[in-house]
Amino acid sequence: MMKHPGPLSPAGHSGREELKKTAANTAGEAKLARKEELDAYFSFRDEAKEVEFKRHDMPTPWMNYLSNGTFHTMLSHAGGGVAFYKSPQIWRITRYRFFHLPTDRSGPYIYLQDAGTGSYWCPTYEPAFQKPQEWKSSHGLGYTRFEAREDEISAQTVYFVGPYENSLIWNLTLTNNSPAVKILNVYAYAEFGMMEFMRELQWQCYNKHQVSVQYHPGEALVYKYGVENQPKPDETPLVYMMSDAPLYSYDGDREEFIGSYRSESNPVAVEQGGCKGSTLLGGDPCGALQVQVTLQPGETRTVNFFLGTAMNEAEVARAIAHSREKDFVTRSYAGLKENWDHYLGGWNCELPDQDAQRMINLWNPYQAQRNFLFSRNISFYATGTFRGVGFRDTAQDILAVVPLDPEAAKEKVRLLLGQQYQDGHVNHYFFPNEGWDPVTSIHSDDHLWTALAVWDILAETGDAGFLMEGLPFYDGGEGTLYEHLKRAIDYTVSHRGPNGFPLMLRSDWNDQLFRVCRQGKGESIWTAMQLGTVLLRMKDLAVASGHPEHVADYEALYENQKQLVNSLGWDGRWFRRAVMDDGRFLGTDEHDEAKIWLNAQTWATLSGMADPDKAVQAMDSVRDILDTELGIKKLHPSITTFPDPADPLTNYNKGTGENGAVFCHANTWAIIAECLLGRGDQAYKYYRQLIPNVAMEQAGLWRYKAEPFVYASNLFGPESDKFGLANVSWLTGTAAWMYIAATQYIMGIKPVLEGLSIDPCIPSEWKGFKVSRKFRGCLYEISVTNSTHSCKGVKEIRVDGQRLEGNIVPAYPGKTAVKVEVTL
Repeated sequence: MMKHPGPLSPAGHSGREELKKTAANTAGEAKLARKEELDAYFSFRDEAKEVEFKRHDMPTPWMNYLSNGTFHTMLSHAGGGVAFYKSPQIWRITRYRFFHLPTDRSGPYIYLQDAGTGSYWCPTYEPAFQKPQEWKSSHGLGYTRFEAREDEISAQTVYFVGPYENSLIWNLTLTNNSPAVKILNVYAYAEFGMMEFMRELQWQCYNKHQVSVQYHPGEALVYKYGVENQPKPDETPLVYMMSDAPLYSYDGDREEFIGSYRSESNPVAVEQGGCKGSTLLGGDPCGALQVQVTLQPGETRTVNFFLGTAMNEAEVARAIAHSREKDFVTRSYAGLKENWDHYLGGWNCELPDQDAQRMINLWNPYQAQRNFLFSRNISFYATGTFRGVGFRDTAQDILAVVPLDPEAAKEKVRLLLGQQYQDGHVNHYFFPNEGWDPVTSIHSDDHLWTALAVWDILAETGDAGFLMEGLPFYDGGEGTLYEHLKRAIDYTVSHRGPNGFPLMLRSDWNDQLFRVCRQGKGESIWTAMQLGTVLLRMKDLAVASGHPEHVADYEALYENQKQLVNSLGWDGRWFRRAVMDDGRFLGTDEHDEAKIWLNAQTWATLSGMADPDKAVQAMDSVRDILDTELGIKKLHPSITTFPDPADPLTNYNKGTGENGAVFCHANTWAIIAECLLGRGDQAYKYYRQLIPNVAMEQAGLWRYKAEPFVYASNLFGPESDKFGLANVSWLTGTAAWMYIAATQYIMGIKPVLEGLSIDPCIPSEWKGFKVSRKFRGCLYEISVTNSTHSCKGVKEIRVDGQRLEGNIVPAYPGKTAVKVEVTL
């Protein structure tokens, strides 16, 4: 209970001091209570690279992504989730009921039943009514584990997708802790979806006449989706479900296994002690396998189930035989672990802040790689029904993958540039797996993002030959990679408005701004800053590709846009955001709403365009006006009636989404801007307050709700009645940019064309830190010493004991490792 501070003392000053002390004590008590609440729900196991969950009833399902790049499963801490092959839009294997109650259904479930008493429960805790006496689960890198105990039976289930088959492996280990023999019926269950999610919603009454589940002679169920007019029928796989233990029975018909007016909580087949042996030629399909396990006292047995895909009957038979090999599951799990150890082996840091160290070494790059794989396609918040590969999203996701897997980054760039037209613009998003027509709306920023990724790849690898690759244009013809990038610049140059800024076109990074440019006259001041950032890279790319003659044009264009940004773009205390169709500026103190926008302030510094005094003033305004205890708001004040009550700029409620929320993606650029200004304490404040578990501790678990180990896209802002509610976690551009902000700007270890630039910008209280970083085939063991408690400024760098001039450590192609000592 909060204590009343009491009346002010007659002395006044001592009373105020007492108030401050009481308030501080109260805040400290509240923070401790929130920390204790979090500890009751989850904990990090850093040595095991896991996060452990102690309760099943989290505020929302806390997800993990299990994938080998082709077969995928999104799985929650309580066992709910969805499996899909390549695309969740046309090859969704299982059903997941987004937004419906009960929450987090259905999933790949296991039921354990005592054959003598008939009682049953699930190691995932959900969905059976009977709950285990002891339970916990853990998310790791590409796997999720459940550990439970009930009726003297211990069960451990590890779900993962291995590298050797396109299948979800359910690795179940059972131990009999009783003095009596136990006979268990073990059921594995998955409700099959009808592949095409939107078609299933619209045409399921006809689709269900054309699907089948049949028994395969290799003791498996095979689900076939053969619906008329389906997309890519020749690429649609068969789905199989099998075990490495002999089957006792099975069901392929959901109604036979679940029953009427029942759910996954009380399947009739389990209550009646066994599956019916049903198959399906029309109806609602499922896969239910029953095996019987006899356990002697103290005995431990392992049973594996597999939910997988194969392209034809022969491939199904081969996959079944392969999966039943004695060491297949062990090899698959070891291969998964090896792949992640290799991927994350390119970077490791030791920091004074354990929360930051954990995030940077583990969960941030893990999340960023999943973003890279899935773009914004499917999550607990996104049904995976309309998004393919977003051009701007994916171009930014590449940035965090470049240091750890540059070849994968190159391949993604090639994919993106195949969506570029000869005039330089690109498709907004597209569907490489589904083959559908792309979304062709033209945005002022989309086509410019790729140059940032290409420059990063060149800096990481030193491979200028990449720039000379021939790549097709979407509307025919071919050009070198560099020519693609140049045409993007040319497109922006040829689409400028009356003030000289780039035209907004459909919108820029802030999608809601389509309302300011419906007449085609609106201009984006922010895109001018983005263009400037790109032009700085294009000068290097021009020289590296053998076109130094382009440099002067890029410099002249940069100076032109810089002059506009500092004149027409400056409002007095901050930079304006855009020019509307009617010629009025957006983001000015003259208006009552949407006076100041975060992106214009940060990118003025990122681009190097802001005059030095304006850069400082703009970021001071961010600190004074936009910053909150839970991150920086995207704009202020939120919009309700601007510019016209009948047609406001956004339909978002105040403090939500793009209307005054804490947009975490945009916060990353504030961190970078403060680092470029040398203000390490402020930069780190912005970084630390959005570390997910730190933000959750500040807000409280039930206020924050989303996962404490991955970034969210946004938090509801202070003008909302749900300030601190985290939204759209996992698949967000926050992950890539936060990794760049932390590694390349706070720790300051950034690849450049000449080598590895080291220029940290850290909190003044840090005495130093260490980083192991692989770069161009060499391991750089970097130690930074900060005895003067500086935020920024390299005093000396020594490489293997030899003093280095400047702060760029060159590549060492002939060495396997170097020792780098940095003094601030």
